[in-house]
Amino acid sequence: MPLLVNIRNLEKESARLEGELPVADFAPDFKDELLRFVEPLSYELEVDRQGTELTVVGKLWTELECDCGRCLQTYRQELLVDEFAALVPLEGEDAVVVKDDFADLTPYLREDTFLALPTNPLCTPDCRGLVPKAPDRDLRPGDGASDGPAAGVSPWDALKKLKL
Repeated sequence: MPLLVNIRNLEKESARLEGELPVADFAPDFKDELLRFVEPLSYELEVDRQGTELTVVGKLWTELECDCGRCLQTYRQELLVDEFAALVPLEGEDAVVVKDDFADLTPYLREDTFLALPTNPLCTPDCRGLVPKAPDRDLRPGDGASDGPAAGVSPWDALKKLKL
C-alpha cells in the first residue's frame, strides 16, 4: 500500500506520519547485483501544506544486504536518510497524483532512498579484495616438482622466447 496523505486535512493542520512501507510498494522493480532491500522502509515524516505545495520533512531508514564490490563478501548495512525533505507540488505539470483527496508520497520517498544507496558497497573501508590465487608450481623437466614457485619466472617469459 502506498504512502497516502489526505490533503484536505492538511488545510487545518500539519500531519505527522510514522510507519513502514513494504519493499514491494516502494521498490517493486529494483534490481541491483550488489544490493538488496531486506527490511521495509521506515519513516517519520511531518507534512504541511503551503498554498499549492506540500512540504515533507523527516527521516527514512531501512536495512540493506550488500555484496562487497571488492571481495564479494555479503554483509548488512543500514541505509539512513536523516534529513529527508521534499517540496511536493499540487498543481502544474509536476503535480503529485491526487485521488479522492489523497496524495501519494511514495515516489518522493523512493527517489531519495535510491539516491542514498551506496554506489560501490564495501564490507570495510580498507577491504583488500579477493585473496590472490596461489601461483602454479614450476615443473621443469629433470627437476621434478619444485617446492615452491620459481623465483624470477614470469608468465611472459614464454612469449619473449618467440621469434617472429
